[in-house]
This record gives sequence, C-alpha cells and structure tokens, in this order.
Amino acid sequence: MNTRSGCSHSLILSCLLGLGAIGIAGASAQEVLQVYGSEGPFPAIHEAAIAFGDKYGITVEVVSGPTSKWLQKAKNDADVIFSSAEFMMSEFIRTGELEVDPVSVTPLYLRPSAILVRPGNPKGIRDFPDLLRQGVRVMVVCGSGQTGLWEDMAAKQGDIRTIRAFRKNIVFFAPSSETAMRTWGERPDIDVWVTWNIWHMPLHDRADHVPVSEDYRIYRQCNAALTQRGKSKPLAAKFIEFLTSPEGAEIFESWEWMTPPHHENPLTVRRDIAIVCCVDSDTWKNKVGSGLTHVRELVEAYRSIGTPLSELHISAVLHGDAGYWVLKDKPYAAFTKKSVANPNKSIIRELNELGISVEVCGETMSDHGWTQVDLLPGVKTIASAYPRIADLQLQGYAYLRF
Repeated sequence: MNTRSGCSHSLILSCLLGLGAIGIAGASAQEVLQVYGSEGPFPAIHEAAIAFGDKYGITVEVVSGPTSKWLQKAKNDADVIFSSAEFMMSEFIRTGELEVDPVSVTPLYLRPSAILVRPGNPKGIRDFPDLLRQGVRVMVVCGSGQTGLWEDMAAKQGDIRTIRAFRKNIVFFAPSSETAMRTWGERPDIDVWVTWNIWHMPLHDRADHVPVSEDYRIYRQCNAALTQRGKSKPLAAKFIEFLTSPEGAEIFESWEWMTPPHHENPLTVRRDIAIVCCVDSDTWKNKVGSGLTHVRELVEAYRSIGTPLSELHISAVLHGDAGYWVLKDKPYAAFTKKSVANPNKSIIRELNELGISVEVCGETMSDHGWTQVDLLPGVKTIASAYPRIADLQLQGYAYLRF
C-alpha cells in the first residue's frame, strides 16, 4: 500500500520538475552514475536513486525531461537510460546516439491510462464515452510516453466513430506532460486531461481522478537500460537491479505505478469476490473517514494482484457513529456544527465510480432525522445495517469491519 502522502509527493514532484537534474552524494563518494530519461518515471527513479546512493555511498545524478533537453550531454556521459515506453527505448537503440545496450533493456513497471477532471467533476465524467459528449473540452499529450495514448484508448473497441468524436473535443495537444501540467493551471476552460494515472499525484488538489474502465483502459511500461559506458560500471547494472527489487518496487508503488504482487502464493479465489464492509467507527485518516479509506485500499489491493473490478462485489455499509459521513454539505455542517464541506465527498464518489455499493443504515438516518435528500449522490439507503450485513453474509459475502 502507498504509505506516503500525496501532498508530500506533489511538493517533491514540483521541485523535481523545476530542477531537472538532481545529485545524490554519499559521504565519501568514489563513483558517479549518470542517469537520463523522460518525465513520467523521473520522480520514482529519483527517489530510488537517493536510496541507492545512500546504500552504496556513491553519487547518482538523475536528469529528466524531453529528450532534446539532455541528449547532447547524455551522448558523452550517460551510464543508464530510462524511458516512458518501449517505443522510446527502441528509438534510442535504433539511432545509436546513446549507445544503449539492447540486451540490458529491463521493463520496470506499468501504469494505466486515466482521466483527470476539474475538482468536483462538474461535467459529470464517469468513463471514456463521456468524453465524446458535445461541449467537453479535452487536453492530450502528443509526445514522450503519451504518444498514441488517446488514440489507443479511443480505438480499443474498434469503432472509428469513437476516434472521430473524441478528436473533435481535443482543444489542446501538449508536447509534454510538464507543459500539460502548466496548461491545466493556466486554462480553466479545459475540462479533462487524458493521461496516465501517475500524473494525478502532483495535481491532487487541482484535479479529480476518474478511473477508466477495462473497455478503454490501456497500460504502458517504463524501462531502463545500460549504455556501453555504463556496462563498464558494475554499480550501473546494480542500480537497474535495485529498481526491480522489492525496495525499488515499493518506491514505484508509492508513486502510483503498478507493481507485481509482493507475495509468492496467489489467492485461491480470483473470481466473483464478494465482501461486505461494516463501517461504524468515527475514526479518520488523512482527513477522510478511515473506514472509507480502508475500503478503497481493499479495492487497490485486489487490483494490484491483477483482479479486475468486474470480479469485485463490495458493499460498504455505514451506520452508527460513521453514518454522518454520507451527508451533503449543508446537513453535514449542521450535524458537526462546523461550517465546512463534507471532506468525504470525493472518496465516496470515487468508490461509486469503482463499482462499490455505499449504503447507509435507515435506522441511523431516522435517529438523526435525515432523509434521502440529505445524502450524497450514489449513496443507497437500507432498512437496517445488521440485517443487511447478515443477509449478505448468508449470500456468501466475506465480512470485514472497518
């Protein structure tokens, strides 16, 4: 699970993108590794370089950005090259400018395509087909690791009409993700950025993440390779090994990359997984109801081992002290006696988008005088929590309490 906060990551990423090159020095550095690559994997590569440099007492210098910014320097001193997609690494090999060793190319980790929308999702975007509606203004990136991303998503169902409709709604073709991030802040007229999920982290306070269904979702890897110069440095190969180690995987996972399962034995039940989650404790985590966070973590745990959302059937039953988490802003403020918006709105919307049934006990509502109109969109009312939980268990649902 991701144990690092999105806020700290976004601050780190902003600094890294501004600096472009970072050096990590050991107390008595005897060797320097020069590492170059593209924007997407850079934050994770950089954090891994810090850990690796500390472990071996060396200096690792990491430079990222569009290839044109670092190519000339990398021709002279690059030891390791990393890229956002296989076609980028293949092009490095084809041109021969960086003297990449083809045998050393190592696929690292995957990330899925995603949709970023304005906070609160004012256009009501739920999946890729909603981006075809008239009046939805979309930004895409047409360079680096996002080359062909939107086209692959739009073409996944084999219908040219989807590509035609989507392309009409593209209002900006950004040359890089760095440009796209800047444009997202400068142009509020843009409703949607179609990108990779990893770009939500630096924008978590300025964008909501809408997961893409399997019907339109695509995945792309990042990879790393030695140059001929790097082959003469044993620690260069060891750095790539470190990136694929459990420690490296944990770092990439914290930056929202998809990593292999950490366990050796797969689950015995991989299909039609049914779980009922009892959420009744008024405890909080990262300013959100912790029970809701645990439900989302449960979904991500299954997804991390390859379980598709279509095989997950999860009901989150809220009652008792946690019942007020599902209220709209006005009744939430009245109940808490604080003039603040309900901070659980986004995560409840996200759970609904993930297919989770968010339910609230009717008896809890009656005790406080709440009605259906007081509830956030997508929240279902059930007559009573305990009979509902028992009924689902009798149907074969596993029971968890958060």
